[in-house]
Amino acid sequence: MMGSRVQLMSMRWAACLSLLASLPVAVQADPGIRAQYRCLGRFDAVDVTAFFFNQAPAELVLLEGESATRLPQLPSADGGRYGSADQEFWIKGDRARWSRAKGVVMQCQPPSRV
Repeated sequence: MMGSRVQLMSMRWAACLSLLASLPVAVQADPGIRAQYRCLGRFDAVDVTAFFFNQAPAELVLLEGESATRLPQLPSADGGRYGSADQEFWIKGDRARWSRAKGVVMQCQPPSRV
């Protein structure tokens, strides 16, 4: 009786250890870099908040009003380039160019420089 109880406890420990081993290793969350932009188009101005996440997969999250857009990082020879099929956000220094759907292009800079 005692042998079967020890064997059962050993099986439980083995199950717990295998479950722990299958869990992903905890990684410190990438807090990201936050930047504010005022983007000027031909007839309008839009305030956006950009969160840049540099850990793989590197991406940008743009907040405009109540909408959020995730854009993966794209290859770039100069500056940081993020985009998807219908839009692109390209930064260099503290300025950016935001090409949106339907050919709308906006020039962005920190609100303090507008």
